[in-house]
Order: sequence, then structure tokens, then C-alpha cells
Amino acid sequence: MPFGMLQFSPGTAPSTDNFSGGYTYSDSVIDGFSLTHISGAGCAIYQDIPIMPTALDVIQSPARLLSASSNPRYHAAFDHAREHAEPGYYQVLLNPDSATPIDVELTATRRSGMARFGFADVDVGRILLNPGGSEMANGLASISIDPQANEVSGASSSGRFCYQDNEYTVYFVARFDAPIIEHGVWDKLSLRPGGTQASDRFPLPINAQPIPGGPAQLPGDPSTTAQAGGWVGFNTRAYPHIQMKVGISFVSIENARANMLAENPGWRFDDLRHQAAQTWHQELSRVELTQATAQQKRLFYTALYHSLLSPNTFSDVNGDYLGMDGQLYNSADRPQYSTFSGWDTYRTQMPLLAMLTPRRASDMLHSLLNNYEHSGWLPKWSYANQHTDVMVGDPAALLISTAQAMGAVHFDHELALQAMLKGATQPAGAQQYLLPGNAGYIQRPGLQAFLNRGYIPYEFSVPSGAFGLIHRGLVWGTVSTALEYALADFAISQFAQRIGQTALAGLAELQPDAWLKNFNPANGYIQPRLISGLFLPNFDPASGLGYTEGSGAQYSWFVPHQMNALVASIGGVDIARTRLDAFFTQLNAGPEAEHAFLGNEPSLFTPWIYAWLDQPGKITPLVWSALTSLYADEPGGMPGNDDLGAMSSWWVLASLGLMPAIPGTDTLLLNAPLVTDATLHRENGTLRIRRTGTGSQIQGLRVNGQAHHRAWLRHTDLPDGTTLEFQLDDAPSNWAQAPSARPPG
Repeated sequence: MPFGMLQFSPGTAPSTDNFSGGYTYSDSVIDGFSLTHISGAGCAIYQDIPIMPTALDVIQSPARLLSASSNPRYHAAFDHAREHAEPGYYQVLLNPDSATPIDVELTATRRSGMARFGFADVDVGRILLNPGGSEMANGLASISIDPQANEVSGASSSGRFCYQDNEYTVYFVARFDAPIIEHGVWDKLSLRPGGTQASDRFPLPINAQPIPGGPAQLPGDPSTTAQAGGWVGFNTRAYPHIQMKVGISFVSIENARANMLAENPGWRFDDLRHQAAQTWHQELSRVELTQATAQQKRLFYTALYHSLLSPNTFSDVNGDYLGMDGQLYNSADRPQYSTFSGWDTYRTQMPLLAMLTPRRASDMLHSLLNNYEHSGWLPKWSYANQHTDVMVGDPAALLISTAQAMGAVHFDHELALQAMLKGATQPAGAQQYLLPGNAGYIQRPGLQAFLNRGYIPYEFSVPSGAFGLIHRGLVWGTVSTALEYALADFAISQFAQRIGQTALAGLAELQPDAWLKNFNPANGYIQPRLISGLFLPNFDPASGLGYTEGSGAQYSWFVPHQMNALVASIGGVDIARTRLDAFFTQLNAGPEAEHAFLGNEPSLFTPWIYAWLDQPGKITPLVWSALTSLYADEPGGMPGNDDLGAMSSWWVLASLGLMPAIPGTDTLLLNAPLVTDATLHRENGTLRIRRTGTGSQIQGLRVNGQAHHRAWLRHTDLPDGTTLEFQLDDAPSNWAQAPSARPPG
């Protein structure tokens, strides 16, 4: 479901190509259907409580010795010819070529799921529930079976996203519509037929999954983990179709049961599936493509679907949720959200959500402020009620400021400014680095150096894959971190101005021009500096030393808020044009290259730099080439990790011709839309975007019939009923080429 707490989906084995999501298209074996997932992250998390039907007798423990992966005996073959997926529904036939195939159907509500298992020619069909099967191993796995109530409940503790030391607990309750005639539990390799209770704990669970820049997946999936689970059996001659409904909660078993009963009180699977389909239809219909090719529609709505999966609902139906201090809170008046991949989503996904559904985006910003009030800091990359130090910069400030500029205004602005300023101006104390879990979280690592120098010395570097594992005062990518801080400071200043706090907008501690401290005028690149003030010697623009998931060539364009100043520093428009032309001779060259890397976030806005260089005619051909060559309507049809909808949101926005390329503002840079005619049904009114003519050169743009001569506009210029009409041709055009038409910054 959109932004659902529960994401009921299959997992495949070994899933080495998509360990973070759990499903790899090239695999031919399913090992379970888990209740929680994230979409397209670089590290693994969740995939809690995998549930697996089987026609086999349970004569071996479903656990594997020294592994968080399950016993292959209970895995099942499948093929894509007998698999179907659509928003809100999934179906697959397990072991299709055997004498006892099992048909599995899944659907969901916001906090609950429902499965229908169809058994063929088997006396007793069994369903395994494994609270010890989370992707990143388990500190706790417990299960309780109540045969009289046809109910199974339990808890699963996991965490350690990118090997950080945080842990969450998720609780579940599952009920079945047929009598339980057999049951049992397991604890590690010990099998107890007829048992009703099992529990296991492990103090330091670790599952050796890959991490960007870290070691590859180890053979045999070794891990240290709690292992406990149970199974229930049914007379599948009498009841060939077994229905199961399940609720989850991050608060308690009682709340998981209440979520299930409130959102799925009956046993009407098809009605629930229809309800899920209607919910997805309503969300996806917020953008109506009235003229587009079939392939464009598949790509567009797949991307929009991915954009609506996270953040996840975290509060229960009664409003309960656990705060980042571990205490119970209630947010009955508006949902609490979690799972913010901030460094990724501030660029594209949150602006898109703020444009389409500003009320819901406001709820998400309110959730970030709840995190601040409960922990003292805004999150960077949070999940459940856990902070992490994953990625760099101060993305919460950018999420808040950009979304507010785009129309998400229903939250406490004064509290938001207070939170953002604290993160930007108060370095962590010496002892804070040593504390475990949320207590040791640092919103801006390296802040003291940044405040003192305007840059973070290269000596403070830690390599990719090790952030969060050693002293938290170090940073991954000293240059990238400082650039992100400068951009966040700009966004905070813009926010303060918009709410009338002009004095706070000009605080000396805010350093939006700090990028100049890393700018080397001798070569025109932004590069690492040492404590001594000297630049790191032997600079190579293709090197990633000092940068986060990118190179010096890529990050030397990352000053979207002061692009005019950057162009002047490089040597002027002509020199910048020459360099940018060379940069785009490759569109997706990877993180250590002198060329563009449009498969990852740091390069996403670079095509629109041509608007500052008086050559907006180069934007559309570049963007269209990326949209059509780097993305495809097939498995693996993305150029990199989706990062919880960040890349998909880029596709949506770029295909519409609107790019929020100056974070912290409502400025939208323009390209010709890839789709011929689209209408955005925003909460704040409709916006129609259409193009006429052929070719990729914009000859003119009319806004409500009036000529518009700039390759940018503001979201506030797009009230209800606005129409943008692009006139295209293949002929060269001088549209928006005057220096006076350049975007702000």
C-alpha cells in the first residue's frame, strides 16, 4: 500500500543482486513472503517475519546452523510465467511442476496483510512463520501459537542497517480461517512438534550482507542470530484454500492485533484486493497522462508507484508509536512516518510529494520534528524509531525547507527552524560520540571543523563502508559533506526568510558559500583540503577521494544554490560550457569518472546547468536521452539503486519537464516534457503540461497563453488551472538564451 507500514512481498534465494529488497528477478526459488521491506536501498534492512507455505512434513528445523537464511528444504521453485504482480496484489504458483503446487496470493492494507494459499492434492498443508528470518539477523525471535483461536503471534528484533548498532522490534499477529490441526515450534535446530511457545535471543546479531564499498557477500550466508519460529497445519482436503490475515506493530502484540482487526475485520480476500487496487488507482491517478505511448505510460506509472512506497506509516490505528527515546507517544490526529532516506529523497521525491499532496508531505515533516523533540536531533537516514549515521550532509533541513517552499506548510515552522539551526550550529559533545544507539547519533559529523574553517579537512575522512563503525566524528567524503552542509545552510536561510525570521536567516554560522573553501582557483575544481590549508596533492578529477559516491569532476558542479558564482569562479560561461559538454559525453559513467553519473543522486541536476550557461536548448536532448536510454520497462530497468523512490521521482519530474534543481526553494527548472499531455491533479489544484510540434528544441513556452521567456519558473507561479504549453521543433532556437533569463543563484 502507499506508504504502508506493512509491505507484503516475496523473497527469493539467494537474491545476491537485490539483497536490500529481497527479490532478484533472475532467481528461481522463493524462500518466504516477508511483512516489511524497503525499496532500492544500498544496504539491507527489514524483510521481517517471512511466511512460507509448504506441502512437506516438517521433519527438520527450518533454521540453518549459523545462518539467518532458512533451510532450503522449505524453499519453493517458481517461474515468471506463473507469477503476476500489480499494485496492491501479488500472485505466484510455487513448485508449479510438482504434484503438489501451492498457489499464493497476497494483498494488504496500511498496517495489515492478507494471504490466500491454495493447496493441491495434499492432506495437510502447512504454513511456516519465522520471526528469526530478518535480512540483517535477529537479536530476538519469539512465537506463540494459540490453536483454539487459530492465531499465531510473536516478535522479531533486528536492525544494523549498514552495520550500525541500532535495533527495532516488530510485533505480529496472524489468524487463519480454517482450524489448526497441527502445530509446532523450533529453536535453532531443535524441532518440537506440538509445541506452542519458542523464543531465542542473541546479544550481537550480525548477518554478513554486502555494503557499498565494503566486503562482498560471504559464502554460506554466515551470521550470528536468534532462531525461533513455528508452523501450523490444516486439513487441506477439507479446506484447500487457507486464508491468513496478519497485522504488525512496532509497539506491541496487542496493537498488532488491533491494527489487523481494524483494517481487515473479515475474510473477504477479493474485497480487500479491490480496496487496495482502488487506493493505488487514486494515488497514481494524481498524474493523468492523456497522450503518451504505451511504453511511456509503463515507465511513468512504475516510477510514480516507486515514488509512493516510502516513508512508511509508523503509528498504529490508535495513534501509538515509539519515539526515538524509546518512549510511547500518540499521534492520533495525524500519522507518524518513518524510513526517511534523506540524502536521496530531498532532491526529488519529497518535492514531488509536496507538489502533489502537500497535506501528507506536511505530516511527514511533522514526523521529522517529532523525531527531533524525542531525540534532540533531526534524522539523516532513519528507520523505525532509529537514527543512523548513514550517508552525509544534513538532509532533514533540505527535506523540510524544500517541501515547505513547494506548499507543504502544515507543521510547526518555528519548531522546524529551531531544530534546523541547532543541527547547523551546535557541534556534538565529546562524550556523545561514545554513546550507543540513538543517544550517540550525530546530526552533523565534522561540524566543529566546518564552523571553524568553512571546510572539513581530508584528515577527517573515513572510507565508504566504514561510516558508523568507528569514531563518529569522522566523515565519509569530506568535500561532499561540506558541500551538503553549505546547501543545507542555504535552505535553512531561505526557510527563515520565508517565515519572517530575517535576522536568523543571516546568522554567521550559516555558510551557504562555504563551497568556495574547497574550490581550487588554479584548476577550477572543488577538491579536498588538508588541515594545513593546502589542497590534497595529485588531484585527479576522476578520483573519489574525499567524495561520497562520486568524483571530483561530478561534485565540482554541486553548487545548485550559487551556480552563477560557480560559473564565474570556473572562468566564465565559455569555459563552463566546454567543461560541461565534455562532462556529458557519457551519461552514466559511474562514481569514479570525469563524466556524468546520472544513475546516482549527486549528478541528477547537472543537465539543467545549461540554463545558467545560456544554452537551455541542450537540456531536453540530454534529459530525454537519459530517460529513454538509462531506464527501461523491464527487470533491472534502472541505472542504479532507486533509494526509496529518489531515482523514480527524478524520472517522473524529468518526464514532466519540471525539476526542483535548487533545493530549499520552489524554483523549477524546465525541459520539454517527454509525455505529450499530462494533467497533475494536485491537492491545491490542477496543472496541465502539454507539448506541440515535433523535435526536442523548445521554440517557445506559454503559461496560461502568455509567452514565458525563461527556462525556469516557481511553483507559486502554478496555481489551480495553470497550463504550460511547450512549442517544439528540430530547428535551433534562441528561447531563454538571454543572460537575463538565467535562473536565480
